[in-house]
Amino acid sequence: MDGHDHSSRFTRREVIQMLGGAAGLGMVAGCGGDQAAPELAQAAPTLAGVPPNAVIRTLRGDRSPDAIQGTTLFHEHLSIRMSPDSPSATDDVDNIIEEVRIAATEGVGCIVDGGHPELGRDIEALRRIALETDVHIVACTGHYMGRVYPDWVERRTEDRLARGLVTDAEMFRLGAYGEIGQNSNAAEMTALEQKVFRAVGKAHVATGLPIFTHNAYGTGENVRPDAGLTQLDLLESVGVSPENIVIGHACCLDDPSASVLIEIAERGAFVGFDRVTGGRVPDPQKVVTIMAFLEAGHADKLLISSDYTGRRSERRPGYGNSLTVFAPLLREAGIEEDVLGAIQRDNPRRFLAFVPV
Repeated sequence: MDGHDHSSRFTRREVIQMLGGAAGLGMVAGCGGDQAAPELAQAAPTLAGVPPNAVIRTLRGDRSPDAIQGTTLFHEHLSIRMSPDSPSATDDVDNIIEEVRIAATEGVGCIVDGGHPELGRDIEALRRIALETDVHIVACTGHYMGRVYPDWVERRTEDRLARGLVTDAEMFRLGAYGEIGQNSNAAEMTALEQKVFRAVGKAHVATGLPIFTHNAYGTGENVRPDAGLTQLDLLESVGVSPENIVIGHACCLDDPSASVLIEIAERGAFVGFDRVTGGRVPDPQKVVTIMAFLEAGHADKLLISSDYTGRRSERRPGYGNSLTVFAPLLREAGIEEDVLGAIQRDNPRRFLAFVPV
């Protein structure tokens, strides 16, 4: 560890000073990718709760949240390598492009690629997907979980890790930090994973970029129900406001009353149901949990996605499956169309929107 007192929250100014001048340059000056069209980046958003100068950073440039139409999927995988020995999904980029085009016809307007270098992120392939489809693509960076960290993650200090995340985001004009996770079937996060979470939090404070997490719900009996709350605690401890956080894979927690998820929402964070149509918890059970969550008054804190990889071997209905397969189950359960629309379109845009430093 680097000796900092991690029990206190840090201001953006303090983090920029700790990380050095590069963090203070802001994302607008980042290289790579097209510059935002001024009329889109500077248009005053009408989306409730979003500052007038907020943008969503896509690989085609910064966009006003109002310029993103249709459903936004906050956690999918367009560019991923499941293991060092497996092929990348974007080895067949034409297949991914076709999948994304199909999703666009189903109502998808924006996809967040939840990859980073440890998951085989391919920026050039993502840019091609962005340019050859009508779907906005948001690319990410971060570190996945302890068992797949490169050796240098342990050697570097927390602040140096944060500087690297800031630099990566600036260089490639990335729009979020994610997915940031912990080992499967573990009762506790390792000290190294906690260090990485704090580093990601500091990178957020320096850039404004939102964060979505991966937790171990549904991976084994050792996982504690409060794992999502622990992730939230770590990020808040370095100054991240909860409204900039999604606690992911909440749908994999066997919690029909949604008690833990309600506590997360009450603290201000978003709850991610990002394994719909897959995972160990059946979709009907996920619907029960969602209904309990909504009945508690937290429709504005729910995000839905599917963690789909686009590989030909994955026998699912594609990137639009949360609309074509899961959304009908929610309608059958009685969710009104305006509420469902807000969950699919407004909530993820509010999460992704940030004010560049």
